[in-house]
Amino acid sequence: MSKEESRIIAAMCILALVMTGCGKGDAERKTDAVQGLSVVELENSTNTEGEAGTEGVAGVKDNTGEKDSTGEKDSAGEKDSAGEKDSAGQDGAGGSLWDDGPVTWQTAYFPLENSYTQVLSAGGTFYGVYEKDGQNWLDCVGKESLTVEGTISLQGAALDSGMAADKDGNLYLPAEGDETGLWKIDTKSGSQEQEQIELEDCFERNNMVLKGVGTDAEGYTYVWCGLMVPKTEKSDGMEREVWYMADRVYVKDGQMKTVFYQEVADVSGVDVLCFQIDGEGSPGFLMKDQTDIVLQEIDVAGQKLTEPVRLGTAFDCFGMEDANIPEHLTFTGRGWLYCRDNVLTELRYDIREKVQVLDLASYGLLSSDIVFLGKGNDRMEIIDRDTESGSLELAVFTPGASNKVTVTLGVVMAAQDLEKAVAEFNRNSAGYRVEIVDYYTREGNYEDADEKLKLDVVTGKAPDIIAASGIDYRIFSGKGVLADLYGFMEEDGEFSKNMLVQSVLKVFEEQGHLYSIAPSFQLHTMWGYEDVARGRSGVTFSELLRILADAGKDVNAIGGFSGDEPVLTRLCSACMDEFVDWETGTCEFDGEYFKEVLSFAANYHPAAGEWSYLQGIRDRKQVFTVGMISSVADYQLEKELYGGKISFIGYPAAEGSGTAVAFRSSDVAVNARSKNQSGAWEFVKFYLQQGYDGQGFPMVQERFDEVMEAAMKEDYTESESESGGRERLPKGTYGAGNEIIIVYAASREEVDAVLRLVESAANRFELHPVIQNIINEEAEGYFSGQVDLDSTVDKIQNRVSLLLQESR
Repeated sequence: MSKEESRIIAAMCILALVMTGCGKGDAERKTDAVQGLSVVELENSTNTEGEAGTEGVAGVKDNTGEKDSTGEKDSAGEKDSAGEKDSAGQDGAGGSLWDDGPVTWQTAYFPLENSYTQVLSAGGTFYGVYEKDGQNWLDCVGKESLTVEGTISLQGAALDSGMAADKDGNLYLPAEGDETGLWKIDTKSGSQEQEQIELEDCFERNNMVLKGVGTDAEGYTYVWCGLMVPKTEKSDGMEREVWYMADRVYVKDGQMKTVFYQEVADVSGVDVLCFQIDGEGSPGFLMKDQTDIVLQEIDVAGQKLTEPVRLGTAFDCFGMEDANIPEHLTFTGRGWLYCRDNVLTELRYDIREKVQVLDLASYGLLSSDIVFLGKGNDRMEIIDRDTESGSLELAVFTPGASNKVTVTLGVVMAAQDLEKAVAEFNRNSAGYRVEIVDYYTREGNYEDADEKLKLDVVTGKAPDIIAASGIDYRIFSGKGVLADLYGFMEEDGEFSKNMLVQSVLKVFEEQGHLYSIAPSFQLHTMWGYEDVARGRSGVTFSELLRILADAGKDVNAIGGFSGDEPVLTRLCSACMDEFVDWETGTCEFDGEYFKEVLSFAANYHPAAGEWSYLQGIRDRKQVFTVGMISSVADYQLEKELYGGKISFIGYPAAEGSGTAVAFRSSDVAVNARSKNQSGAWEFVKFYLQQGYDGQGFPMVQERFDEVMEAAMKEDYTESESESGGRERLPKGTYGAGNEIIIVYAASREEVDAVLRLVESAANRFELHPVIQNIINEEAEGYFSGQVDLDSTVDKIQNRVSLLLQESR
């Protein structure tokens, strides 16, 4: 190891001022979480999952009593389990209770009093900003008691532009309006002093965000901002002013006068991840350039940046690709703790490796809800927000065994709806914990992950629960590898099959068995002008062509096929069950019906781009639409598009109404050879009852009825509008050019029409990738005129038959 690397490790190990919760990269957040520089000062914690702790607050004795593993009391500035603490009370780099990466954690959850829009940690206090009764307030919450120890009124501060703290606990907020000064709040005395701390060359106040304030041992204060700055560039022989984002640190002396400022432009692939001051007083940036993660210090004497120290590629360090950067980055004393794909990982600088700490969903959390993340030598603290209620809580993690039974959930690639359900289940279940097994992470690519999970399912090595939407399980459903969910329902005293929407349930049965289920569904069908359809539904292709011919149209008068999905794929997804007998493993692709499917796809060539969807309908160039109905509002909008009357003719099908149904959310199955089937069913039942996210139709009948009733009730804003009274909210909108169609509460007649559509659903809308690839490959020759229709269907029949036989 080089001398320079040794010096950096030593400096990082005694880092006192660190960035907490400053991560970017959360695609669902509208703005980046902005946190400040703070001392990591975490005490021992009680727990709620393993043995009972001694007290029910966050900062009390651990399970063993008052002393830690060294025999010394673990207070700031005294010995910890590694030996010595630094002068700031910061945990050392070695000897952690979780050096070896504990398999399980004990967790305790504590509600916070107010719903804060920003949370900052400094010393032994959490600071939270919130709005109440039209006023802005700042709470000082003690970490020991988690009670509000003081509240300060905030007036004239730009609350959406960041908050920071120095090592003395003084808080800083940008002033509101055009001023570039900062508010300085002495939280100990409660005084509010708006110091005119000038930030030179800050041209656009509204584009500036305060990210942190820190002070080094020499008395210099560093103000870290993100802001827009101008630069003059030459283009076509002319000078032009170009604005770009930059991270700027103002270096201030003891009188808060700017000595100089150092700037890093966030351009050309450069992203500043955090600014930090180590225990030796060396300020510096941790950032990403075009390829690598680098540490680059500020030479205060020379007023410049030093040569960068490269830690490795962005992918090797943080799994960063393209514009992604790690979430909730926090210095740990030996590296950085961060979130990626809902997994908490530590980049260990000392061993140059990434170490997985825990899957957040396994412990009832989602990374998208985190507003603060901190780590000490023997514990972690996370403040997260409940997305529905908006309330905050503190979750404290300590290493230790749990008395919960672990149940595994295998996924090709983690889906948000499943992660959320797993987090909620783990928070509520007293006896089980579900852990996600992500095959994509293990295998490195989607195709290998899909094949490995399917192989594990067939051989009985799969996890206890399987995300069936990620694999084409029906090819081997007759092998008895998946448990019949009806069996669990029959034995369950609280949940039965009668509690589900029966018409949809029947569609997903196989010989009286049910192998997979999801919390919500949607309908796939064809609709259009009532006078053209003339009340017909469940028509064959021949009948559909006659209906179109009677209206003076051909197949190109049908719209709605996706531009990035072949017409043939859509048609086969709606009626694959007509051609494949999954129970016997046989198929019939060489009959007349499938020939009609191929002929339709070959002859469908609508005029592209000549008119908009709405204009095509109004001009009757388009008389039918294929697509999805996921709500009553969808039905209302389509009815309005078609002039107030609509008829559902369905996909051309040999049997039934032509309306197909698909699970909207991820469907799950239970491994028939699992030794934890009771726990697996408990999660499946919870997922069914609690996993509906408001999109599509609920699978549970009681919730389905509630959604239908809610569709007929008007929605209003909570507060009154400027003109007085509450404003009515639309149920759905459709915009085309200057025309906007808005629908509000549905009528009883409209809801009944949707109910009839649900009742009529007879087929599954389901993509079978392996079979579909065979069909699409062989159909190419027919579409290009190189192979005749009979030869094409014979090839498809032979190849799919062989596939089904090999899969049994």
